[in-house]
Amino acid sequence: MEINSSTATVDQSTEMLFSKLSQVDTYQQLMPEGAAFTAISDNQFRFKLGGMPEIDLTISEKQPNESIVLKSSSDKISFSLLGQLTEVSAYQTDIQLHFEGDFNPMMAMMVKKPLTQFMESLVSNMHKL
Repeated sequence: MEINSSTATVDQSTEMLFSKLSQVDTYQQLMPEGAAFTAISDNQFRFKLGGMPEIDLTISEKQPNESIVLKSSSDKISFSLLGQLTEVSAYQTDIQLHFEGDFNPMMAMMVKKPLTQFMESLVSNMHKL
């Protein structure tokens, strides 16, 4: 299953935004209101939204000033979330999120809407950085 978010323009250089997204604590600022967030290490965090199970994410891949990949740390729910950065100008960067997960059709149907809403929330909160 694949989901792509809308694109947000952030008033920061690509280098600055990449640097912030490379830090686990930054993701707490991006979470939707009411989300529980716990930093586990320098590259791993856990969050929980409403009635969903806790999800552990690890910053697994980084292409400087281009992309960051977060991967689930669970074998039960295998997915990745790619943040793709595109320089607009010296002080503006576009970011779009791409979700890719391996779910059975029933699970995909159940999680598609909440995941899409979650991704849109993350993108819309990028201005807080």
